[in-house]
Amino acid sequence: MPTNPGDTDNRSGSPRSAVEVEASIEEVLKCIRADDPAGANNAVDGWSAEDLADLMVHMPLHYARTFLEWLPKQKASRVLADMHWNYRAALSRTESASHLTQWLGEMPPEAALETYRSLPKRMRGRMARLLTDIEALQDSRKYPDGTAGAIMDRRVMMVPLESTASEAMEAIKHAFELQGTAGTVFVVEADRRLVGIFRPRDLMVAAPDTPIRDIMVTDFPVVHAHARQDDAAHITQGEGYMSLPVVDAEGRLLGRITPKLREQILAEEQRKDLLRMSQVSPDARATDGFLQIVSGRLPWLLAGLIGATIAAFIIGSFEEELEKAAILAAFIPVVMSMAGNSGLQASGVSVQVLASGTMWPGDRLASRLLRELAGALSNGAIAGIILAMLVMVMSGLFDIENAARLAIATSFSLMTVTTIAALVGASVPFGLNRFGIDPAAATGVFITTSNDVLGVLVYFTMADLFYF
Repeated sequence: MPTNPGDTDNRSGSPRSAVEVEASIEEVLKCIRADDPAGANNAVDGWSAEDLADLMVHMPLHYARTFLEWLPKQKASRVLADMHWNYRAALSRTESASHLTQWLGEMPPEAALETYRSLPKRMRGRMARLLTDIEALQDSRKYPDGTAGAIMDRRVMMVPLESTASEAMEAIKHAFELQGTAGTVFVVEADRRLVGIFRPRDLMVAAPDTPIRDIMVTDFPVVHAHARQDDAAHITQGEGYMSLPVVDAEGRLLGRITPKLREQILAEEQRKDLLRMSQVSPDARATDGFLQIVSGRLPWLLAGLIGATIAAFIIGSFEEELEKAAILAAFIPVVMSMAGNSGLQASGVSVQVLASGTMWPGDRLASRLLRELAGALSNGAIAGIILAMLVMVMSGLFDIENAARLAIATSFSLMTVTTIAALVGASVPFGLNRFGIDPAAATGVFITTSNDVLGVLVYFTMADLFYF
């Protein structure tokens, strides 16, 4: 379990063994069931924050939340600060604003800011008015949510441009004692303007009186404080430096994006994109309670329900055709599922391009849609031919009326519907993005609805043309 620098005063020897932790879990759970806060605290008396964090993450979540409330305020803050940020977020999401305010007030500033950022937006709004004494939080609120300035680590290791190698080494030793880290070192002028960057190991091969200007590198990646956090995370992929400097419009050093922050940003962006593509609120977590599950998923389910209901009425309007040839109903799921897969494939590529910013600048949307059209027609034609062949093969095993006409109708339906779905999936994300709507969240609804409505219409139109 990762620990925080400067938090060694609450340690008590080596970490607890797995057997000891497991035995204590049972004892603490008995106290919680008996509503005995004193007994639960006595069971872990003298435990370090690291051991308590390990104990809590191996308990059922609702018991862990109760136990955290029972811990003394300062100890609870140290335990939260000692946890992985993801576990910390799960424990904090259902707590009252007053509890969280007390805990965050006792945390190291960067841990408090990290915990605050992991909370749902509505909870952050309520707490921001209460958390007026955390400097890191107040600094972060100068920048919009989702920007590098809002999430940057303000603890930076920097030395003046006029320093020598020996002076820089002394400054690094002092900073390491305070921060517990020695990664990238930033070189600044008197007004904190960033002019260079180097790693501590670069000093090991330099003479003590070597000027820092002869050691530092002047060509390095930087990010503006108002840049999007996901852009900042992608800038340093493949770079050799540990941290990415964050600067203001005048080039003054404000903070840094650490490797840990970069991993968190990328993991969080991926998690949200997957949730949106699944038509779930990006704030959803596996630890959500009943109300969060309902509020986060029901709107998308209802949107899908509307589209499916329209499709049902369209199918009902072709009741006479279905009575004449019930076999047509059997192929509706085949055509619809293939169309859905085609639309999701095309939309997945478009959403990924928009999210990563990797669209070729000179590539026009029209040319991209033409490529999608050609690809979808080819895929649809191949799939339609295979479906027609399967229908003919099955007609030899089962009594199918007008098998050849059924094969033609279903194959043309499949080709047409998959082509339409691919075009919708490829184009809708760009249209939504232009109107400021999150493509990952809304594309699925458009694909489902168009697939339900247009797919059924196309299918029965083809049946009328080729089967009857």
